[in-house]
Amino acid sequence: MLETIKKQLLEIFSRCRHLTEDQILNRPEDLFHPHLETLNRLAAMEIDGQKVDALVADRSLMPVIRHIAGLKRIHGLRMERQRAQAIIGSDAPWEMLEGFIYYPNYLRLAEMESRGAGLNREDRVVFIGSGPLPVSLIALSNRHAIKGVGIEKDPFNADLSRKVLAALALNEQIEIILGDHFGLPLPHPCSLVIVGADAIPKEEIFAHLARTLPVGMKISYRIYEKGLRRLFDMDHVGKLPQPLKEYRRIRPQPPVNNTSVFAVKANNDG
Repeated sequence: MLETIKKQLLEIFSRCRHLTEDQILNRPEDLFHPHLETLNRLAAMEIDGQKVDALVADRSLMPVIRHIAGLKRIHGLRMERQRAQAIIGSDAPWEMLEGFIYYPNYLRLAEMESRGAGLNREDRVVFIGSGPLPVSLIALSNRHAIKGVGIEKDPFNADLSRKVLAALALNEQIEIILGDHFGLPLPHPCSLVIVGADAIPKEEIFAHLARTLPVGMKISYRIYEKGLRRLFDMDHVGKLPQPLKEYRRIRPQPPVNNTSVFAVKANNDG
């Protein structure tokens, strides 16, 4: 099985190694989509964790996985931008949002975030790396009446997300700030800081949060614990810096594949 998986990954790498970010993001034809379908089939395979560990430890495969993971991330951005633009231009923006293939996943993730952090109505959360389509914040607002602040460092994505929120009439519930993690903590209070999957570099982000957030502040992030999806979680969270302490994990239920991890900033004395 491992040799078959490795062969498929090498084939994908060979076919897409010359694709540029611009080609994936801006070409009318979706050049990466066939490779994404193959990756999704691999990700859906039932595979023992030790076999995944063996692939992760394969030094010859690491450059291949890193390259594919980068292209996969860019393709995800393409999908979000396209859906954001469709929402902005639609006479039925909520229907256009709900038609997004991953929308059910985000609804479940919002429920996991709300439960894991003990959020209440009118609480405020901050999402680092909210992107052009801030679906997590939208789901938390729409289903749980939670206010949000998205922090996005790309000006184009930040502008697009503001237009999405205006189209959905959520621009008073959710604010988008152009910036990065160094803008935290914000002057107004919040109950949870969510570190997005595409917010990088994780080590630097968590080190800053550990230094600057007030004691008692909760943080959440998402990881893959099972299957081949672990391969592409390249900038994953390692050991949390002190005084951040993990206090809960919520394992996924279909259609979600992410585990939600919750931490809190404790007193320096533990």
